[in-house]
Amino acid sequence: MSELSSLYVSIKTKQENLERFFQAKPVTPKIDQNWTSWWDSREMYGKSPLTKISYYNYDKEETNRAVFDSFKLDPYPAQGKEGREGWGFTMIVFSENYEEILPMLAWLKSIAPYLDAEDEGVAIIYDFFWSCSSVMAHLVFAGQQASLRPTTETSEIEPKVMAEANKTLQNAMDAIDAESGYAD
Repeated sequence: MSELSSLYVSIKTKQENLERFFQAKPVTPKIDQNWTSWWDSREMYGKSPLTKISYYNYDKEETNRAVFDSFKLDPYPAQGKEGREGWGFTMIVFSENYEEILPMLAWLKSIAPYLDAEDEGVAIIYDFFWSCSSVMAHLVFAGQQASLRPTTETSEIEPKVMAEANKTLQNAMDAIDAESGYAD
């Protein structure tokens, strides 16, 4: 995959669950069957076995809130919402290779233990920006678990979810265009 993919995250959870996650420190990811099955389902050049997953841990004192806030410093910053209904954010220009997305996936998977059993959500890394249908990663949150799915095309994701992801990313792109003066 050579195009930059976009990131869409939407998790329905209580504000207090999100705050507990944000106050915690990033954790070292553990490679399990879900990680290796997903990794093995990816097509990439020069693929090696998944033996290590990098994660966001710049400083021993850093919290998950600091990690999230660092995404807002990007040239195409994360745009998001937090509220009583949940949490979501997007990054229009996120990544073009699988090694680079591993820390984000590990970080997102680490929120699962903070969720209630009925909470749910999704994270998708896909070619929104280039209007393609390729999916790099599809992470589903349900039952206090975060599971990577072997999804390779947007057509494999529930249409309602993809419609919301496309709408949210388009709104984020429109906001960036308006801020930069490129809007019509």
